[in-house]
Amino acid sequence: MHEQLDTLIESEDSSDSPSRNTLRYIMLGLLRIRPMSGYDIKQTFERAIASYWNAGNSQIYTTLKNLNKAGLIDAEVVVQTSRPNRKVYHLTTSGEAELTRWLQDSVPERFTKDEYLTKIFFCGEESDTVALMHLKEHRESLAKQMAHMIWAREEYGSRPTRRPRLLEYQLLVREYKEAELQAGLDVTDKAIAKIEQRLNTPNTQN
Repeated sequence: MHEQLDTLIESEDSSDSPSRNTLRYIMLGLLRIRPMSGYDIKQTFERAIASYWNAGNSQIYTTLKNLNKAGLIDAEVVVQTSRPNRKVYHLTTSGEAELTRWLQDSVPERFTKDEYLTKIFFCGEESDTVALMHLKEHRESLAKQMAHMIWAREEYGSRPTRRPRLLEYQLLVREYKEAELQAGLDVTDKAIAKIEQRLNTPNTQN
């Protein structure tokens, strides 16, 4: 069992390890909530997690395969008469232990990589028009993410739940993300207004 887990970790570490490792634990966490099919997991990502962690179908199914191979999850085929059979995954005892270990570990300090901010950093070497393009594209992206967060909160935040503590912390994550997005929108709006004013002022060098 330990050899299988070490092999899984090594294979994931060799390819984009931080995101792959986190995706593995996200999926273990989802399967602790309830057994799910790959399709169920993808729907949950789109509905509840995509605003702060996204994953494509290939990533999800590859991770499920690796988790199954490592003995952290197990699969059961649910026979259906009117639709194709479903493969439903659930945590094993080893998967429960691995998720618990991860949840209790401290989050490592790290710096994020942000291509948008890196480009803005150097935009003083370009025209204001180029900077304005990046700022407006970024604002559009932030607005879309904020709309998704508001939709998810309104759609699911008030629903009855059998796990109120779980919902409490899920909503806390949404509060963090909404505050972060709002701060980004505020800063971006100020920057856009400043640059547009400069562009509209005669005799301004750009």
